[in-house]
Amino acid sequence: MNKSDEQKVNDLIHRIGLKNNLRDSEVKEIIESQFRFTYETIRSLDLTEKQIEEIKTNFIYKYLGKLYIDNKTFKIKEEYGNKE
Repeated sequence: MNKSDEQKVNDLIHRIGLKNNLRDSEVKEIIESQFRFTYETIRSLDLTEKQIEEIKTNFIYKYLGKLYIDNKTFKIKEEYGNKE
């Protein structure tokens, strides 16, 4: 994201905060919480190889759409997930 887009996002967050009597940090926390939930849910799943092959999960984001999770996602998690 370039600086212009980043400023637009920050302005939008600020307007939402003013409209709802919230601080900018609170608005950011609300926005990011759904993505954090998805990330933590995927990271916490401890599935067998057979279960991974059969998994099909959707995360629905209101106003944004659907995130579809399949076995390829878990393969990527296995490759890159332990590098933290």
